[in-house]
Amino acid sequence: MEQRFHTHMGDPTVELDGNRSVVITGRCAITLYSETEMRVRCGGLTVRVSGDGLELRTLDEAELSIVGLIAEVGFLTGEG
Repeated sequence: MEQRFHTHMGDPTVELDGNRSVVITGRCAITLYSETEMRVRCGGLTVRVSGDGLELRTLDEAELSIVGLIAEVGFLTGEG
């Protein structure tokens, strides 16, 4: 089941495909990368993805996708 969460203009768009894939659209940078946690900074917001066997599937100027067993997706503000 795909879920879409749209935030304010300029913030990222996050799409979940069940618990196996997360697609983040927007101008973002990876600040933490491991098999159990990834953090993606998009302006003043950081998207935190935690789970198991996480890996970056795609990355370009406008979008990135993370695959693996997704346990949690959260948003951090400030330093994150």
